[in-house]
Parts: sequence; structure tokens; C-alpha cells
Amino acid sequence: MIRSAVSRDARAIGDLKVRAWREAYAGFMSRDFLRGLDPVRDAEEWAEYLAELPDEHRLWIAQEGEVVVGFCRTGPADQDQDPDLGSRAAEVYGLYIDPDRIGTGLGRQLFGHAVGDLERRGYGPLCVYVYGPNAPAIRFYERAGFRLDDTTRADEVGGIKLLEARLVKST
Repeated sequence: MIRSAVSRDARAIGDLKVRAWREAYAGFMSRDFLRGLDPVRDAEEWAEYLAELPDEHRLWIAQEGEVVVGFCRTGPADQDQDPDLGSRAAEVYGLYIDPDRIGTGLGRQLFGHAVGDLERRGYGPLCVYVYGPNAPAIRFYERAGFRLDDTTRADEVGGIKLLEARLVKST
């Protein structure tokens, strides 16, 4: 089941994000940084975000039974960051799936739901940023119809500077 997140989901989202980061980013983020991620602190940040959710943002949850197994966050693209995409551009800010469910089709289903919602609301083009070393994520988004466009942005995570590559889908 895919549904909108509510405040009571914050703890599950925080826990899932930490587990997903530790799995997906182990090859290029420091082990100490990943070990130091705190699901309780993350849950507090998600609770605050959900309490103040901007009107145009969406936080989608994939749930199996009572367990949150994925989430995807979307909203308008940053016009300062992506002015070339135009005023109706939107971004998938993040997609995280329970590491034990990677390869089951859950990510494709959740991502398709989130992208479909953006398109139904008249957004386009759509973009997503991916850490450059994360080749599996780039392949995932390319299979979903997004294309690398040579735009990058710098990010610093855990004291490590990383480049994020932008993928774009025209609607």
C-alpha cells in the first residue's frame, strides 16, 4: 500500500532512512559517519518536517502490513538551483527502500506513484539528484525514463565533499 505519510510515521521513516543510507552509501561515505547516524534524531527531524509540510510537497510511504518499507519525498525544484528547468519543474528529493526489499519492484512502484502524482499536478520537467558514485541509483532512474544531463551540484556529507548528478525526465 502507498499512502501519504503522517506524523506517527516519523520514527519508522527515521529508522528506514538510516538503514538505507548505511546500505546504499557504504562504498563512498565514511564508515564512522554512517555508524554515527542516529535514527532517533532523524525521526525527530521527520516529525518536524511532517508537522510543517509545505503545501506542494509530498511524502509518500510504502507500507506492508503495519511496516513502513519505503518512502519518497517530492516537491517543486529549487528555482535558484535549477532555473534552466523552468517554473513548473519538480524534484524527487529522495527515494529510500528497505534494504531487504531492494530488487522486489517496490522501489519502482513507489517511485512511479510519486512521479505520477507530480505529473498529474502539472509539474514538469522532473529531476532527481544522485550522488555520483551511486551507480545502482543512476541505473534505476534511467530505467524509469530519467536521463543524466551533465548538471551537478556539490554536497558535503559527514565532512566528505560529494558531487550529485542530475537526471531529468521531460513530461
